[in-house]
Amino acid sequence: MIFEQSVRREFRQTASSILVVLLAVLLTVTLVRMLDRAVSGAIDPADVLIFLLLSAASSIPQLLVLTAFLAVLLTMTRAFRDQEMAVWFSAGLSLLDWVKPLFRFLMPMLLISLVFAWFVAPWTVSESERLQAQYSERDESLQAAAGRFRESAGGKRVFYVGESTDAGQYIEDLFVIQRAPHQRTWVLAASGKLLTDNNGNRFLDLEQGRRFDLSWHPDQAYELQAREMGFEHYGLLIKAAASATPAKPIKAIDSLDLIQRHDPRAVGETLRRLGQSLGLMCLPLLALGLVASNPRSGRAFHLIVALLIYITYTSLVSVAEAQVSRGQWTMLSGFAAVHGVFAALAAALIWFRLGNGRRFGR
Repeated sequence: MIFEQSVRREFRQTASSILVVLLAVLLTVTLVRMLDRAVSGAIDPADVLIFLLLSAASSIPQLLVLTAFLAVLLTMTRAFRDQEMAVWFSAGLSLLDWVKPLFRFLMPMLLISLVFAWFVAPWTVSESERLQAQYSERDESLQAAAGRFRESAGGKRVFYVGESTDAGQYIEDLFVIQRAPHQRTWVLAASGKLLTDNNGNRFLDLEQGRRFDLSWHPDQAYELQAREMGFEHYGLLIKAAASATPAKPIKAIDSLDLIQRHDPRAVGETLRRLGQSLGLMCLPLLALGLVASNPRSGRAFHLIVALLIYITYTSLVSVAEAQVSRGQWTMLSGFAAVHGVFAALAAALIWFRLGNGRRFGR
């Protein structure tokens, strides 16, 4: 009883420290990525924090797998280094006695991983897609705040709006720069308003303005062709009508609906969601056998090996998911090719250590 409490307490303390560090790294990397998307116009800058939290929540299952793996690895390494394992072995315990407290330590993490992988992560993907679609559906002129320059259309167009009224439906003092290969266009207008035609296309009806075009041939860059024209009304396409409703991403499909589907993509996604939680069982057991098979190696060596194993594991999981999604493998084959192999490797390492222990009288 004292042994199990001591082991679980150390597992929890080590896992808590590792989880805090990994969360800080994850949030930092995700924040940089979201800021880059906001600057490029892919998402609304006001929603950066929301996208940050949604992205971090969807990564919790992978984070828990790495946390459990490193927690077991570091705890076992310390126990061997401080000769604590020799004391437990002398008291009649074997390496198998560590499996029970290990599973009791992993059970809460497994439940959290299942909840996030099957319910929270699909919702976060769906919510991210909804916010991004809502932002992209806004008129480009509405995204440009009055008195500020704003890029849109992937950086191919720059707006400047002096003033806007009626929730952005009417604008004044508009300046637009459009960039195309070997061509630049400047449009200035005194005023304009947003209109929608019968086909659903959104465009700006500009009034009282001028347009300047500058073009050149790629082989004759120094021979420019310029054109200027004035207009009373000028239609500027803002957003073309959608030809079809975009399909919902497979990662955003509700788990109950996913289970009822039997197409290869749904089976591959099911394998991915199950695999995120199975890693919480395979990798910590592998860490248990890895440290016990080579207890004299330093902590740095075990950390390097752990990172290589985790990268290999996640890469193989992605390969298996892709093969199942393409219909080339069955779900059972995907499980056996990755999780089965790693579980067998963990069992082999533990068996090898138990064999050595019996050989030396432990």
